[in-house]
Amino acid sequence: MTRYTAGSLKPLAILAGLVGVVACGIAYAATAAYPGFMTMVTDPSLVFAIPQAPKSAYLAAVIDSTFGTRLTRIAGDPGQTFSTPTGNGTWGTDARHHYSKDQPWSSDGSLIAIQNTGSPSQLILDGNTYAVKYGKCSNYSLGDDRWHPSLLHPHERINANGSELMWFDVVSCTKTRTWALPFSVSFLGSGEGNPSFDGRFVALADATRAFVVDMDPQSPFAAYPSQRIGPAYNVSTGCGLADCSIDWVSISPSGKYLVVNYNPGAQPRVFDVNPTTLAISPRDVTANPPSYFCDGTTVGGYIYKLGHADMTIDPSDGEDVIVGSEHCSQTGKTITSNGRSFVPGTVIKVRLKDGYVTSLTDDKINNIGEPQAHHISTRNYDRLGWAYVGYYSGSGERFSDEIIAVKLDGSKAVQRFTHRHSAFSGCYRCEPHAVPSRDGRRVIWTSNWAQDCSTCGTTSVVQDYVVDARGTTNPDAVPPTSPKNLHLGP
Repeated sequence: MTRYTAGSLKPLAILAGLVGVVACGIAYAATAAYPGFMTMVTDPSLVFAIPQAPKSAYLAAVIDSTFGTRLTRIAGDPGQTFSTPTGNGTWGTDARHHYSKDQPWSSDGSLIAIQNTGSPSQLILDGNTYAVKYGKCSNYSLGDDRWHPSLLHPHERINANGSELMWFDVVSCTKTRTWALPFSVSFLGSGEGNPSFDGRFVALADATRAFVVDMDPQSPFAAYPSQRIGPAYNVSTGCGLADCSIDWVSISPSGKYLVVNYNPGAQPRVFDVNPTTLAISPRDVTANPPSYFCDGTTVGGYIYKLGHADMTIDPSDGEDVIVGSEHCSQTGKTITSNGRSFVPGTVIKVRLKDGYVTSLTDDKINNIGEPQAHHISTRNYDRLGWAYVGYYSGSGERFSDEIIAVKLDGSKAVQRFTHRHSAFSGCYRCEPHAVPSRDGRRVIWTSNWAQDCSTCGTTSVVQDYVVDARGTTNPDAVPPTSPKNLHLGP
């Protein structure tokens, strides 16, 4: 096992002399620079000691001593004051983004939304300097909201609050669209939902029922303000599991499917969305079931069990996929899917249309394992083909406490960004919940900086950080792969 210590040499200097590392018969490049990125550590076989790093000052950029990336704390110290166009504010002890599946950057990248236990409760930061730019509008009835993903709506939040769904411009403080819902809903997709990638569809639910809203009807349907809301379906009655309570609900990126995740145990279930009526029905996914299956039936729409999962479009075929932490307890065991035999690692991709399973990481390289993957994010709308993963700590293991990006094509290619440095046992808000920027070159995560630290933070003070891996390449010169099938037609 090759173990590198961060305190002695800069990682890129350590790795500069390595042409590649051979593991399990595969030659890995030690470092690589993808278009728009700095040169990064890309060898998945290396094990790094977690550095005892000092907590940085607010807005002070520092260099990660292991990976050479740039780190910035973007939340101020508790009690520190700031000013906005609508008045003065104060940083609280909890100033962080919402979750790994909630994109903090606006569609044009100019703004970042975070939560604050000080005042105001929602802050809008500059998307590049990270300075506070706006506070929550006084006329905004905030429930559970997301940035609209379309560049046509760069300042609008999609907000579910009780029996109302709305679009709200947080710069002009204007409600731009509104829908009266058939009943009061539990947040936006029970707290973990997202709109379709084009911003047209959203799935909402209460404790037992789910339905779809078409927020931007296209021909031949009457345009907004016409209200196009699908019928509610009881996803809990007769679900076929021991516990049919809903964990979360979301429309898929294309809008073709609705996914329900049940409690406990992270069991996802796929429903078809009727393009004409928006009615949902369980999808038969028996085409490519894995040899080992956890709960439910493929006829009932159940797929391989995944934890803390997120959905995206796979650019290789334009299909909706879900990527999550392996939760079928099959890591290190041989399973098959569609005639392929493989040993799954802890990050798994499943295709929604047929349940096809792909392992994105190796269980072991040179007999060295990886810790359990924690949260996965695929909010990198403009860099399809990658998933971003935060890992638990694991002594002597690859990716211990790291944030990485891993390719969706099954090649096991990675980019390694930083360590998380957060002591979160028994503290949900201290969990890092790493989420990439739309172009994938920066990642926001939360930390109390109370683990593996020299100058440490306080465990009860949780704050957002950004790791920046941008290089000198103009990102506009490297357009993203065009996604397919993003509209649900009649």
